[in-house]
Amino acid sequence: MAGEAAAADPATADQAVAHFTAFIERFGQSPKAPEALRKLAGLAQQQGKMQEAIGYYERVLAEYPASEHGDEAQFMIAFIYEEHIRDLEQARRAYQRVIENYPDSELAASARHLLPNVGRAPQEWVQFQDEVAAP
Repeated sequence: MAGEAAAADPATADQAVAHFTAFIERFGQSPKAPEALRKLAGLAQQQGKMQEAIGYYERVLAEYPASEHGDEAQFMIAFIYEEHIRDLEQARRAYQRVIENYPDSELAASARHLLPNVGRAPQEWVQFQDEVAAP
């Protein structure tokens, strides 16, 4: 995809957005369409457009429910709500959806770990390697 090369360079991010958007419009039934939406979400995040990124991830979930990217899309929604928008209630609900909808996913395991700690600073609850290794 021409958008892939443009996405790699921040100077051509708008060009990448145009390529991925055109791809989805023309080839919405393609198996690569959910991946194009993921790329659009990532570009929106890089540009600080967090609500727009959530919108793209929500489209993955709504338009491509059987996509292999569903767990990641749901997890990223939770992450953005927690880390960037600071809407902790939305983050909790989104992490819970990862657990409920994708119970066997590696990201569900991460969501189970993160859910009780939403809003807490990592240093309050994460055990770092040097702490574990100390005698």
